[in-house]
Amino acid sequence: MRISRSSRWSTAVGVLVCAVVMMMLPDVSAKRFNVGGNMGWTSNVNYTLWAGNQTFYLGDWL
Repeated sequence: MRISRSSRWSTAVGVLVCAVVMMMLPDVSAKRFNVGGNMGWTSNVNYTLWAGNQTFYLGDWL
């Protein structure tokens, strides 16, 4: 069976488009935080100060 040039061309373009889209996707990963850091969940921690030094994203675990 012989494949036409236009079919090869469209396949190559399709593969190229898929590769470009995959490179454009952001790196997605969730992070798990221990609230309070090393001190843990206790009454001796200023959680507002602790949270101010963290960057949280959708999907992170607290």
